[in-house]
Amino acid sequence: MSVLTLVSIVIAYSSYKANVQKLSEDRARDRDKELLAQTQKSLEWAYAVLTADGKTIPPEPDRLNWLTAARHLLRAKKLAGRIEDSTYRTVYEEIEEYWRQMFYAALSHERLRSWTYYADQTKPEWPEKIEITSALVIVDFSNWKEGTPDPTDEVDRDDLIKNRSGLKGGAGRGLESYLFRIEEIKAQRNAGRSNA
Repeated sequence: MSVLTLVSIVIAYSSYKANVQKLSEDRARDRDKELLAQTQKSLEWAYAVLTADGKTIPPEPDRLNWLTAARHLLRAKKLAGRIEDSTYRTVYEEIEEYWRQMFYAALSHERLRSWTYYADQTKPEWPEKIEITSALVIVDFSNWKEGTPDPTDEVDRDDLIKNRSGLKGGAGRGLESYLFRIEEIKAQRNAGRSNA
C-alpha cells in the first residue's frame, strides 16, 4: 500500500468521523428544539385549561381543570429535563419564567386564600373539590424556586443611577422621584431612631 493510499484512507476516515459527529449533533439539536417547542405548548395548555385561556382569573375551582393543568406542568418539567443544549435550556428557563409569573398572577386572589375555595362544603363526608396533589403542583410551579439565580442580582444599580441610564424618559423621571422619596423615608426613619 502506498503512502498516498494510506493518507487518502486517513482523510476519508476523518471526514466520515466528522460527518457522523455533525449528524449526531444536528439530531441532538433537532431533538432539543422539539422538546423546547413541546414544553412551551405544555405550559401554555396548562395555563389555558386552568384559566379558560386567561379569561377566568382567579381560576374556577374545577377539579378536572386543576388536574389537567398539573399534568401539563409535570410533562413540561419532564420534557425540559431532557433538553441538553445550553442555549435551548436558557430559552426554556425564559419561557418557564414567563408562565410562572402568569400562574402566580392568576393564583394571587383572595378567593384562593381560603380553604373553602378548595373544598365542597355541600359534601362534608368528602369535601375535596380540587385534588390536593394537583393544587400543590400548580402552586409550586407558580412560585420562584429557591436557589435559582436572579439575573437582577448581577445588575449594578448604583451605576445605572450614577450614569442616569435607568432614569431617562417619563418612566425614568417617575423612578427618580420614587428614589428621592425612598431616601426621604429612610432619613426620617434614621432621625426617628436617633431621637428615641
